[in-house]
Amino acid sequence: MRLLSILVAETVKSHQHNFHNKLIYFSLLIWPALLFVTAYYSFKPFNLSDSSPLFAYMNVDQIPMFLLTGYLGYIFFWSLVQSAWGMSYERQAGTLELIFLTPVSRIVVMFSRAAGNLLEAVWLFTGFTLIVLVVTGNTGDIHWWNVPLGLLILSVSAIVWGGFLNIVFLFSRDAGILFTIFEEPMQFFSGVRIPILAFPLWGKMIALIFPLTYVLEIFRDLVLNGKGLVELAEPFIVLFGVLAFLTIVSTFLLKKAETHAKETGNMVLF
Repeated sequence: MRLLSILVAETVKSHQHNFHNKLIYFSLLIWPALLFVTAYYSFKPFNLSDSSPLFAYMNVDQIPMFLLTGYLGYIFFWSLVQSAWGMSYERQAGTLELIFLTPVSRIVVMFSRAAGNLLEAVWLFTGFTLIVLVVTGNTGDIHWWNVPLGLLILSVSAIVWGGFLNIVFLFSRDAGILFTIFEEPMQFFSGVRIPILAFPLWGKMIALIFPLTYVLEIFRDLVLNGKGLVELAEPFIVLFGVLAFLTIVSTFLLKKAETHAKETGNMVLF
């Protein structure tokens, strides 16, 4: 019950602080929709027949579905990069003390903060995805019985990623460079709009850094290809290992930063 109350409190705080204007909801829809449309029409000038080089890496008839699932996953992760970036404003406003003075576990607060920002940030683009599926007549291409599991995996993975970023941004002096590193490269290298297999070796190595890479692979296999849990056992194990590693690193960083703050009186760890 206490965990639930913390989650509700962070959700309410996020709503009051970040979603106080109707134009914000408009931006949450129009910006991702423009990204999707731009990515889709960037394919149009190229050869998309069976002789296309792209055909070796993906079914060109599934380009709209590939991009929709890619940007849906990206919005889940991107929204939490934005949430973590908000830590820099709390530093400027002098409100970081609220996090350190809270009587509950800081690690719980960090992950609850991520979860509290997620739902309200992604529901509009999720609705947009459903509308596009209906308008384009692609609803039959979706394995709907796998959708709840896919969204659950996407949500849990994004929350772990968001909790990790909240901690990193909390103790960083300059979050601007971190935002640059985690935002645009994640969109390019994680397979959001370009298949990972199409990258050269160095690009594939960068792709392995981002959890979204593993999540999109599983999500697309579940939703577009209809694969089951047994078939996806190996990527599930890899994703679980990545998320467990992020959780361990998050806990370690938070404890190290708290110890540093107590010893030096300085909340900047790096």
